Amino acid sequence: MITCFLFHDHSCPSDNTVTNLKDCLPTARIVAPNELDLPAASMESTEMLHKVVSMADTPYTLFYIKPQPLELGYKALERMCDYLNAPETGMVYADHYRWEDGTRKPHPVADYQPGSVRDDFDFGSVMLFKTECLKNAFRLMGAQPDYEYSALYALRLALTRTHELTHIREYLYTEMEENDTRRPEEKQFDYVDPRNRQVQVERERAFTYYLKDIGAFLPEPTEGIDPQKGDFEYEASVIIPVRNRVRTIGDAIRSAVEQQTDFPFNVIVIDNHSTDGTADIIARYADDRRVIHLVPSRTDLGIGGCWNVGIDHPLCGRFAVQLDSDDLYSSPATLQTIVDMFRRERCAMVVGSYRMTDFNLHTLPPGVIDHREWSRENGHNNVLRVNGLGAPRAFYTPLLRQMRIPNTSYGEDYALGLCFSRRYRIGRIYDVLYLCRRWEGNSDAALSIEQINRNNAYKDSLRTLEIRLRQELAKNLDASAPCPPKEAFFAGQFEKWELAKNNHRALNRIRLRSFRIGDSDILVQYNPERAVSTCAKLDKASIEARPCFLCEENKPEAQSSIRIGIDEGFTLRVNPYPILPEHLTLSAVRHQPQVLADKTDRQLPGRLLEWMDEHFAKGYALFYNGAKCGASAPDHFHFQAALQQDIPFIRQWKRLMLTADELGRCELETGGCCTEYRINDYPCTVHAFVSERGYKYAPRLVTRYLNSLPQHTGEAEPRYNLFAWMDEARGFTLAYFPRKEHRPQCYAANDDTQRLISPGALDMGGIIVTCREKDFEGITADDIRQIYREVTL
Repeated sequence: MITCFLFHDHSCPSDNTVTNLKDCLPTARIVAPNELDLPAASMESTEMLHKVVSMADTPYTLFYIKPQPLELGYKALERMCDYLNAPETGMVYADHYRWEDGTRKPHPVADYQPGSVRDDFDFGSVMLFKTECLKNAFRLMGAQPDYEYSALYALRLALTRTHELTHIREYLYTEMEENDTRRPEEKQFDYVDPRNRQVQVERERAFTYYLKDIGAFLPEPTEGIDPQKGDFEYEASVIIPVRNRVRTIGDAIRSAVEQQTDFPFNVIVIDNHSTDGTADIIARYADDRRVIHLVPSRTDLGIGGCWNVGIDHPLCGRFAVQLDSDDLYSSPATLQTIVDMFRRERCAMVVGSYRMTDFNLHTLPPGVIDHREWSRENGHNNVLRVNGLGAPRAFYTPLLRQMRIPNTSYGEDYALGLCFSRRYRIGRIYDVLYLCRRWEGNSDAALSIEQINRNNAYKDSLRTLEIRLRQELAKNLDASAPCPPKEAFFAGQFEKWELAKNNHRALNRIRLRSFRIGDSDILVQYNPERAVSTCAKLDKASIEARPCFLCEENKPEAQSSIRIGIDEGFTLRVNPYPILPEHLTLSAVRHQPQVLADKTDRQLPGRLLEWMDEHFAKGYALFYNGAKCGASAPDHFHFQAALQQDIPFIRQWKRLMLTADELGRCELETGGCCTEYRINDYPCTVHAFVSERGYKYAPRLVTRYLNSLPQHTGEAEPRYNLFAWMDEARGFTLAYFPRKEHRPQCYAANDDTQRLISPGALDMGGIIVTCREKDFEGITADDIRQIYREVTL
């Protein structure tokens, strides 16, 4: 039932992980890292995930991701499978134990929420997936680039788009003691370590794809503030909430009042009913009118509530600047630097950088925390992925009074960062402005796993709310902007054409099987609606007897079309029987045979793609079925189009080019050159022409190749399928699949070997379409190899 993937070597004599897994489920298949044939550094790469997905052939797939030995609890995997039986669940993870200092200790984990999008979410070391869900999530990653460090993170985000990640509140296994003995609070800043910079760049990229997929991505905020607006006696206020910090409050206040500025400022200290003498220390500054000592009337306030008391004070300045009662400003210029940023950038919030120190100001690891992962263009989106913005934090008081601050003592600052960044620019200062002291009396010095989980769950809840608010904002922004042509076209068709809407939405529930043929991934799709094409009668009498469904006068009343003024004219339409999302048909206005050969010199595929990029949408690939190569309308000239990211052959193109043979090249009149290749590492023959830039190719090379193909008597061109697409990194590509037969022998078989499979371009491109469930269930890798052998030249 389960294929177990071990991401680290567990072959040492003292490691009983493999034995333990076999004892729990004797029929399980266990895949060690050496079988994946990848170094340990590649264990979170797309390449690794590609191999895992191709090897997983059981209903469930288990990942064990840690190098320490694993001890499974009694019937632990059976229990995890029980939870996976719920149809909405795609992955499960569980509470567990850890050996620490020779003692087995409970290690609970947190529930997964929509906002649990940080990449350090603690699932534990054992994750069990429904294999079908795992493979579908990997398919959803098709538009993303290859990752070295972030494939598992991207996979988890993709999986949440369709299924739940379920937390089992039972202690199901034990992890052995880790080599990294640092406490969790010491590890929390690993992501800002410069040595991890490349990892963070990748994670941000993966997360940005996810935000766009779920409709929560926002453009760069442009709304600014007027730094002169309003009547304020003080330009800035340093806000210091405090409770029982007799040892440090004097240092904090002194650090604030010693600031040197060209504007008036004050210091508002909110004493939350201290009982240890803190009030006496504050009273020493009673003669300094800049120091305002407030004691709230309420006794139920956290740090955020104290902040609200401070900013509501009538003498609060135009800008409210944070200083915790444990900490210090790094120099007398900190306040001036922050206010200058407000004035210069007209931003609504400013965040600086800080240095971690002990009580005596000696630097502690990791040293400077500057959050350089923030970028002006995307920081407001990426902030949802990380757990904080930095310090000190400063706010434009009029906006802060409107937004309010959560009455908590953890995460209130992060909540404000999310809220401000949704609409307003945030200024970043990467110089050290602040000293964050960690010492034995500090409340963050040592947290239990239960408290860490509570803190993380709270921030996850903030992110959950924020994602929902941003989805609504993005929707409103989209509604106020002109609708992009593609989105408007599909929305209009689905609104009035029930057949197209239902068939396209059914793709979300489509069943897929994945096969590894050589080094290539081939998908088999069960799509009963495609029977209309697969089983089409293509003899001359049948074609002449039916109205041509691609002619404008015969199209369904609900089907709309867009006119393309190229060559003799084309129309673009939604394909009502799609194989892939956003599947289109581009058909010639004039009724004419399905023959491309006489149009080769007109650069037609490139010109159509150029038109689509400019007037409809980027990212499409055009494909062509010859009259005897999968075309269900051999009497009417047409192309089809689908998104490049959804076509397995194109997704694998980078790998395929690594082993391709260069056969020749030709200089282009437009500059650059067109190179001819033979693709070797694919289940069937492929011949490609790649141009360095533009949508031009070398007709001489293409014509020579087409003339080398055999031509059947009575047919106007050789048999082939064709893909054309534009890759900005590698140029314009034409990929030809030369064909021998229209349909494989199994199509016409009269026994159990019959498979109603009629390969067109998408089948050649890695998606074998079956319209009968028995064909979908019964097909094997050998069947696929045989089909390709029989139809390919």
